[in-house]
Amino acid sequence: MFYLLNLDQTVKLSQEFKPDGIIVFHSAILDLNPSKTGTSEIDNTAINLKHGNDILLHISIRRKENAVVFNSKTANGNWGAEERIVLKGAFSGPNTTITVYNHGDRFQILFDYHTVHYYNKRIQANADNVSYNRNPDQTPPFSNPLAFSTYSSLAKMVANDD
Repeated sequence: MFYLLNLDQTVKLSQEFKPDGIIVFHSAILDLNPSKTGTSEIDNTAINLKHGNDILLHISIRRKENAVVFNSKTANGNWGAEERIVLKGAFSGPNTTITVYNHGDRFQILFDYHTVHYYNKRIQANADNVSYNRNPDQTPPFSNPLAFSTYSSLAKMVANDD
């Protein structure tokens, strides 16, 4: 299924993102220079895979920190321990992809089709919505809207019939 996701919006998935599922986000641009606009000192753009208001996987691009942060949070809880990778060199750009492969017990995250991180699931649920957020008034590193496609399995992705 193909979707367009605008900044500061949430899209409900037509089918839950279950084990063996794959989501591929596509951006026509990639700007890894820290945002010079906005009132916040934090330059943070995030893609969230959610079940209701629980954030199952938070992928946060933090250009000023040269980091990508992965995390989870229940709707009424606190953020867990951050898992970080270095941002510089993680993307090939400028047309870039972020792929999330649901292995059941963990997520495999790929940037431009190269694995950058495995994130063990902390909340056992299937994503039913996706959000794309940033700190107020900041220029995001990705296009707006962000396009993404969902597939129920790798076989369906290769056959492109989902």
